[in-house]
Amino acid sequence: MSPSNTVVCLENTGIYDDQLLQVMHQAGWICAVEHTRVLEKVTPQHHRKDDGFDAAKLAEYGYRYLDELHLFRPTRRVIKGLRQLFNERRRLVGQRASVKTKQTQSRQLTVTSSLVEQSWQAQMNCYNHQIQAIEQRIRDLIHAHAPIQQYDEVLQRIPGVGEVTSWMWIIQFYGESQLDARSIASRFGFAPHTYRSGSSAHGKTRSSGHGVSQMRQYMSMAVRSACTHCNKFRSYKEQKEIEGKNWPVIRNNTINKLIKIMCAIWNSKSPYQKNHTSRFDQQKNAA
Repeated sequence: MSPSNTVVCLENTGIYDDQLLQVMHQAGWICAVEHTRVLEKVTPQHHRKDDGFDAAKLAEYGYRYLDELHLFRPTRRVIKGLRQLFNERRRLVGQRASVKTKQTQSRQLTVTSSLVEQSWQAQMNCYNHQIQAIEQRIRDLIHAHAPIQQYDEVLQRIPGVGEVTSWMWIIQFYGESQLDARSIASRFGFAPHTYRSGSSAHGKTRSSGHGVSQMRQYMSMAVRSACTHCNKFRSYKEQKEIEGKNWPVIRNNTINKLIKIMCAIWNSKSPYQKNHTSRFDQQKNAA
């Protein structure tokens, strides 16, 4: 067995496999990282929790489904730095929100200790300072890396997409030259799925609701902003409201539209065109 003709298939264990993958990659080994749920393709006992069993079945899966393996690619150092800063910012924002909630609730109380109020305000000042410093560091890292800066600039020109949403997309997808909107929508739980079998034959089409909650949160905020400030998105929202759609359905549909736009912008690296008309709308208008 040699690195040139061997693929090592590992279970995805998050941070625990990072160092091992880095070392093996530097040594010339080709590695694939898979979730154990893929074992359902090779055995009916895929829920069995046994390390030896999982290892044997992962090897079988890798042999039989070689063309479907997710090959490991080392994360660029700048992306690692951005991810660490982004996650720390998210943690601080959550803690700041907790303190702000306490301040809001204290206004409804008849007695609140002045010392406690001063403590809360000091914490808020500290969080604001740290968050601002982290955000500036993220901007500095992006501006120092021309290809990343180009993605950041074109993404932020899209309606509803601000700095934070752009940063998340860069952290998630940088290194991929072409993005597929359908696979991204499915991956993060935005893709609508039909229910047309058994007792659900008349059920409504809905999204899975699964996926990274962080991505769902920022995309939801992005479409709210787009529906408020962009005429095209606002008109779409109003049209769906007239049709009797509720906000969760409208929001999910609008997120899918926004994902398609972001993928098209990412793939072309061209700025968003405010008056752009899709070929489907052109055909509809011509008819």
